[in-house]
Amino acid sequence: MLDNSLLTISKPSRYVNHEINSVHKPKEGRLSFCLAFPDVYEVGMSHIGFKMLYERLNASEHIACERFFMPWTDAVAELKEKIFVSLESGTGLRDFDILGFSLQYELSYTNVLHSMKYTGIPYFSSERGEDDPIVTAGGSCAMNPMPLKDIIDVFFIGEMEGEITSVFETLAGMKGQGRKARLEYLNSLPYTYVPSVDPAKKVKRNIYTGFSDDVTISSLIVPMMPAVQDRVAVEISRGCTRGCRFCQAGYIYRPSRERSIEAIAKDALHQLASSGYMEVSMLSLSAADYSRLEELLVTMTRLISAEGSSLSLPSIRADRIQDFIFRELAKVRKSGFTIAPEAGSQRLRNIINKNLTEEEIISAVQKAADAGWNGAKLYFMIGLPFETDEDVLAIADLAFKVKRAVGRGRFDIKISASNFVPKPHTPFQVFPQNTGAELRRKQMLLADKLKSYRMRLSWHDVEQSVMEGVFSRGDERLCRVLVLAADRGLMFDGWSECFDSHAWKQVFRDLDLTMEEFASKEFRKGDALPWGNIDSGVEPDYFEDEYEKARNESITKDCREDACTDCGVCDFKDILNVYAGEKLPEETAPAEQEETFHYVFYIEKRKAGKFLSAIESIRLFTHAARIAQIKLAFTQGFNPQPKMRYLIPPPVGVECACDLLALECGRLNNFGEVQKRINAILPDGVKVKRIIPYKVNEKRVGFAGRYRLGGELPSMLDKLAAEDKAYYIKKDKKGRDKKVELAEFMLHRSADEVILLSGDTGSFNLLEFFAYHGLSRAELDVERKNLYMFQKPRAERSPDSEDEGDDDES
Repeated sequence: MLDNSLLTISKPSRYVNHEINSVHKPKEGRLSFCLAFPDVYEVGMSHIGFKMLYERLNASEHIACERFFMPWTDAVAELKEKIFVSLESGTGLRDFDILGFSLQYELSYTNVLHSMKYTGIPYFSSERGEDDPIVTAGGSCAMNPMPLKDIIDVFFIGEMEGEITSVFETLAGMKGQGRKARLEYLNSLPYTYVPSVDPAKKVKRNIYTGFSDDVTISSLIVPMMPAVQDRVAVEISRGCTRGCRFCQAGYIYRPSRERSIEAIAKDALHQLASSGYMEVSMLSLSAADYSRLEELLVTMTRLISAEGSSLSLPSIRADRIQDFIFRELAKVRKSGFTIAPEAGSQRLRNIINKNLTEEEIISAVQKAADAGWNGAKLYFMIGLPFETDEDVLAIADLAFKVKRAVGRGRFDIKISASNFVPKPHTPFQVFPQNTGAELRRKQMLLADKLKSYRMRLSWHDVEQSVMEGVFSRGDERLCRVLVLAADRGLMFDGWSECFDSHAWKQVFRDLDLTMEEFASKEFRKGDALPWGNIDSGVEPDYFEDEYEKARNESITKDCREDACTDCGVCDFKDILNVYAGEKLPEETAPAEQEETFHYVFYIEKRKAGKFLSAIESIRLFTHAARIAQIKLAFTQGFNPQPKMRYLIPPPVGVECACDLLALECGRLNNFGEVQKRINAILPDGVKVKRIIPYKVNEKRVGFAGRYRLGGELPSMLDKLAAEDKAYYIKKDKKGRDKKVELAEFMLHRSADEVILLSGDTGSFNLLEFFAYHGLSRAELDVERKNLYMFQKPRAERSPDSEDEGDDDES
C-alpha cells in the first residue's frame, strides 16, 4: 500500500513493504499463506519465530508467504478495511488460502478478531465456507486454545519450524479439494487441534529435535523502521530445566538443547553480513546456563568486534554471574544488565523454585558495577502463591541492600514489579490469581516502602494483568466475550493507552459472566482443566507434586546438574537434553583500521521511499552500505553511530528525484560498481544515482530545492499569495506558535515549480503549508526535482580572525 492516504496516519513506514530481504513471489500456482501478527509492525518484526517461519515457508517453491500486522488505531479509524491487506502485495486477508496467526500474548486476541471483521472473514469457524481461508494459530498462547476454540480452525501446538513447510506443501497439493478434506488432513497430525473435526482430541506438543543442528535465520528482514528488538538474534539454546514454578516457557520448551559455538558464530556472522545490523543478541531462556559460556563469549566478542558490532545477553541468573561475562561484554559495548530475583525473601524464592540467595544477587550487581556498568534492572513479581505482606516488603529491603552494596555513585538501580499471572502447563496453573484490589494494595505497600529508601517502583497495570489471567486460564465461553468486545471496538488491549477496563467489565456483565470466575478460579486436585487435552510433555502428576513442594517451601534441583526429576518430557533417544559440542570456529584476523574519505550520494526516493523519515532513510542506507561492504566510519563513545547525514531531508510524503546523502567511509574505488551493489540491495523506488567525493561543510554550503506542484496546487499557491496568506503556523521547540512565511524562502517561481532556500533558518514545508490551508495530505502531489548545493559568500573577516581552513574536497 503506497498511496498518499498513508500520510493521514502516524508512522506510514509501518505499511510500505519492500524491506531489505523481504520475499515477493507470485501466488499463482502456489498455496498462498498470510502470516499474521496481531500487533503493530515494529512489535511483530521483533519476534524471531515469526521471521523464522516466514523464511522457511518462502523457501518452498509451492508456497507464497506474505505478512500482515495489525494496523494502529488511527489507521483502522481512517482507512478501515483498506489497510487490512498483506504487506507484500496488498492482498485482502480473505483472499489467501491460509491465514496463520502468531499468538504470543493473550491481550492480542481482540486484534485477531478485528483482522477477520474488517476483511469479511466470519468470526466463527462453523460459519466459514469454501471461499474463506483456513484460519490457523500457533505460539505459546495456543497451549490453552479454549478462549479461541470456536474461532480458530486449526491450532498448531509446539515448535513448528521443522514441520511447517512439509505440512503446507501437502496442503498445496490439495488445492482442488474441499475445506472439509483439508481440515481432516490437518487433524490427522499429532500436534494439531482442529475443534470442528475432533473437539476432544488429545494433542501432543511438537518438539523440534533438529534444533541444535539448525540455523536461526539465513536472510534477516531489515524493517523500514526500528523494531522494538532491532538487532540480529541468534538462539544459543532452547528450553530450560531450572523448573521455576511460575514460568510457562520453562516447561513448554523442554528439554534443554544447546547449539555449538561454531554454529552460533556462523549464524551470527551470516546474519550480520546479510542484514547490515551492528548488534547481536544471544537468545536463550537462561543464557548463563549455556555449558560453554566463557568460550562462547570469548569467541563471539572477538568475531563481533572485528565486524564493528556489539554483543548482548538477555536476563542473566544471579547465581551464574561470573567475572568473565562482564569482561567479555565490556570489550564490545556495555549493554543493559538485568537480573530477575522474582521474589524478595528467601522463603518465597524457595516456593517458586528460584534457587538464588540474597548473597548471589548482591554479588552479581557488585560485579557489574566493578566492571564499569552504570546501572542494573531488578525484576520482581507480586501476587505469587503463598505470598505474605512480609514477602512483598522484602523486595524493598533486598533492593536497598543492593543499592547500599554498590555505593552512592552513578550506578542506577531500577526496580520493576509485575503482577503474577498463573499460566497453563506450570505447577501454579491451579492457583487463583490475586484480585485486582489485592494486587493494587500490594503495589502501594511496596511503593511506600521503597519510597522510604528513596527508590522508585515501576509496575504493570493491574486491570491488564487480571485480563491476562482471564484469557490464560479461561475456557470456550470466552469466545463470545471476544466477539462482543471486538464488535464494540476494543482492540490493542496490551497497550495501556488503548485498554478500557470499564468497557471490558461491561462486556462480561452483559454476558452474565465475571472476570473473577476465570482469573481467580482455584482448581483442586482432580479437577478438569480447560486446557487438559493439550499435552505439553510434562506429566500432570509432576505439576501436582511441584505445587505441593511449593506449599512446603521445598525446592527441586535442575536435572542438568542433578538426577532426572521424572518430569516426563525426555524419551532419552530423540528427546533429551543436548549440550554444545567442542568444535570452535576458525580464527579470523582483526580488521585493519582504514583511512576514511568523504562522499556525497545523489539518491532518488519514490514509491516506498517517499514515506520514510530522515532517520528511517539514514537507517536504510546504513544497512544497505554495510551489506554492500562499504566500510562506514563511526562516531566515538558509548553508542557509536555511522558518520552519515541526510542533507536537507524532504517532508515525509514528498517524492524526490534527487536528494543528497553525505557519508564518511573507506575509499570507494569504483563508483559505478558501488552504485550497482547498493542499488541491488535497496528497496523498489530507492536508488543511488551518482557518487562524488566531497566533504560538505554546512557553514560554507547553502541548499535550495526545486519542487514540482501537481494538480490545483499552483493556482492555490497564487491565490494564497494574492490574499497575503502564503504562510503556515507551526509550534516551536517550546510549544509556541511560529509563523513560517514563504517569501523568506522563495528563490524562484515558474508555472508549476518553486525553488526554495533551505539551511540556517530551516526549511519551508510545502505539505504542512497546504494542509494548514485545508487540503488533505492524501490529496497533495509534491515532488522535489532537485536539491542544489552552492557556495555561500565568504563573510568579511578581521585580520585577527582565525582561518578555519578549506574543508571542501572536490
